[in-house]
Amino acid sequence: MIRNKIYLVPNLLTTGSVLCGFISLIYSFDGNLQIAANLIFASFVLDGLDGRVARITKTTSEFGAQYDSLADVIAFGIAPSILLYQWFLKDINFFINSWLELGVIISSLYLVSVLLRLARFNSSKSNDFFIGLPCPLAAILVSLSYTVLNKTNVEIVFYKEISAFLVLFVSFLMISKFSYFSFKNIGDNEKIKFYWLLLIIFLLFITLINPPMVLLLLAIVYSISGMVMNIYRQYKKGKLIFSEKEQR
Repeated sequence: MIRNKIYLVPNLLTTGSVLCGFISLIYSFDGNLQIAANLIFASFVLDGLDGRVARITKTTSEFGAQYDSLADVIAFGIAPSILLYQWFLKDINFFINSWLELGVIISSLYLVSVLLRLARFNSSKSNDFFIGLPCPLAAILVSLSYTVLNKTNVEIVFYKEISAFLVLFVSFLMISKFSYFSFKNIGDNEKIKFYWLLLIIFLLFITLINPPMVLLLLAIVYSISGMVMNIYRQYKKGKLIFSEKEQR
């Protein structure tokens, strides 16, 4: 009986995540973009908790995995793409007298990238690494970027072309084959390595200085880490091949 009650907890957290994403859509359409961005961040927190709670309580299931994936479509696919469009993409249109705006195309590409990323995640079995940038991280980049730029009074309308390129770049990272560390196995065992504990405490300390800015910087570092590590592996691989040819 207790087991069944515990089993509801991760699914309730997933429900909270999808509801935050849905309400974010409503606020985006109403023009309350800061609240919409905050709700996407709340979805990110709840999405991180549901998987962690399910693993700790040993209540993971195929139903929960599929439910979480469907929730991610709304919270990290539709909600961020609408926020991006309402924020600045609706003002981008290089096609004169076109019935389809460029901003609609870019926001649609972001959404399709999320769907492709989720489909590939559901069909993969790796627990140590993600293939492609996780869509919750991409949504956090959108959410925190709006929050930080809004607080610093930066008018993105002057940088909308660069911003549109960055949206496309993030979309590319999601469907790329770059490997990203998943952090899934940290804390699952009773013992945790000392350097992980020290790193977590350090990150919590610096986050208190300016939470939105620090979290955005951490998200950016994580986002480009997959590409950097891929370039490093290709360099090491090319260097090894070159060394073997010299020995021959």
